[in-house]
Amino acid sequence: MNKISVIIPIYNVENYLSKSLDSVINQTYKNLEIICINDYSTDNSTNILEQYIKKDNRIKLINREENGGLSATRNTGLDFATGEYIYFFESSFSSEHF
Repeated sequence: MNKISVIIPIYNVENYLSKSLDSVINQTYKNLEIICINDYSTDNSTNILEQYIKKDNRIKLINREENGGLSATRNTGLDFATGEYIYFFESSFSSEHF
């Protein structure tokens, strides 16, 4: 079974983060590495991520030391990805957007 690297840029998305992470974690395909790139968030996103890391060892947290924007954050995720396939997932995803 091929590993998929799911790269999730994180920047001040505390209102959506739990729902987004639950969506990824609960996929039926389990061979995932979930790479969360914290783009220097100033809200509670980091604390939420740390709670999820304790629950699921597939989650990796990379903290950027300054805000670089979406492209820089995705590129950082690519540097750490080890999967055969890459998927970019938006942390602000919510079923309310549909």
